[in-house]
Order: sequence, then C-alpha cells, then structure tokens
Amino acid sequence: MKSKHTGYFVVGTIMTSLYVFIQWAALIFTPVNMIAALEGLGLITLVIFSYFVLKEEISMIQIVGIILILIGTVFITIFSLNSGDIQYEDFHPFSFNVFTITIILVEVVGILVSKYNNYKAAGLIIGITAGTFMALQTVTKRITAISDPVLTLLFTFISFGVTILTFLFTQFAFAKANANIVVPCFTSASIIIAILIGVIALSEEIVIIQILGIITIIVGVILLTASRENDTSTEEINASV
Repeated sequence: MKSKHTGYFVVGTIMTSLYVFIQWAALIFTPVNMIAALEGLGLITLVIFSYFVLKEEISMIQIVGIILILIGTVFITIFSLNSGDIQYEDFHPFSFNVFTITIILVEVVGILVSKYNNYKAAGLIIGITAGTFMALQTVTKRITAISDPVLTLLFTFISFGVTILTFLFTQFAFAKANANIVVPCFTSASIIIAILIGVIALSEEIVIIQILGIITIIVGVILLTASRENDTSTEEINASV
C-alpha cells in the first residue's frame, strides 16, 4: 500500500516545497500583514477539496468559519495602509532580535514545562511554537526584499533555517496532540506574530478595522478546524457502534 501511494507523497512534497518560493515571490512586493492574513485561506481550500474529492460533508459551523475567514481577509487587504516597497530604514534589527528571541525563549520554556508534566497542553504550546517559526518565515522573506546584498543573503539563509524548524515543530506538535488543537494554534500564531513583527520591526502600519479582521480570521480558523475534528470523531464513534 505504501508503494502504491508513493507518487501522491512525492507530488505532495513538491507542492509543499513550491509554497515556500511562491510565498517568497509575493513578499517581495507585498507587506507582511497582507500575506500573513492569507494563511487561513489554505484551510478553506482543504475543506473544499475534502468535500469534492474525499466526499466529506461540510457542516454549518464550517460554512460560518469559511465566511469569517473571507470577511477578515477582505478587511485586512482593503484597509491596508502599507505600500509594496520596503526600504533599509524600515527595518529595525534590535526590535526584531529582542522580540524574536524573547518569544522563542518563552515558548521553549513552555515546551520544557509541558514535557516534565507528561506533555500537558503540548498541542497548544508546540502548535504556537511551530506557528511562530511559520511567522518568521513570512517576515524573513519580506526582509530579503530590502535592497541590501548582505541583508538579503543573511536573511535568505535564516529563512531556510526557520522553514526547516517549522516543519520539525509541526510534526512534533501532531505527534503529541490532536489536529483540532494544533491547527488553530499554528495558524493563529503564524498570523498574529507575523503581523506583530511587521509592525514592530518593519515599520508597517495597522488600523483598528484590520485588527478586527485578524480576530475574525482566527475565530473562523477555530470554527473550521475544530468542527472538522469533531465531525471525524463522530463518524468514528458511529462506525464503532
């Protein structure tokens, strides 16, 4: 069976890898707070794929989640005040380093505490950590758009590094907790932290209506992912009965 489906695995791996470079191309011309907000759209694609290809049902809660994600994305995109250009003066290395190191240290401590408590709340903590590295992917790719050869080269290597860490911590999270916990934490962290770093370290502006858009997306993500897991669990229970 594994041999039979190897082709799907290879194609899936290639498409996942292509995402890194497609997102990179977008971030050369587009602010972080607009690209980060699009993370939720991938979940909508997953639900649509599951409905037409895997013949899974779409619940009313999932439909509400889809609508909220779309509304939040529109709000963030339409009301963005940032231009597509990024200059060397827009980047604040000290703020970037302090914020990034602080949040990663807090998350590492959280993982260690979880480990010594039989991985209690592991899905929450490790999922957020994986989402943090996803956010750093987004931000570091944006920084490579600055017209400075040294900065571009440095953050190109950093971006590849955090890409690997995103993959490793995501797998770690899925090994310790259910998807209905990991996915909302991962997606929410990847959006919120990327936008925060964009404001703090890249001089990006964000207005109140965009903040409301971010909250709307996160609520939509939670509804979309939690309902998927609950539906699966119900089907498994019915099948066992």
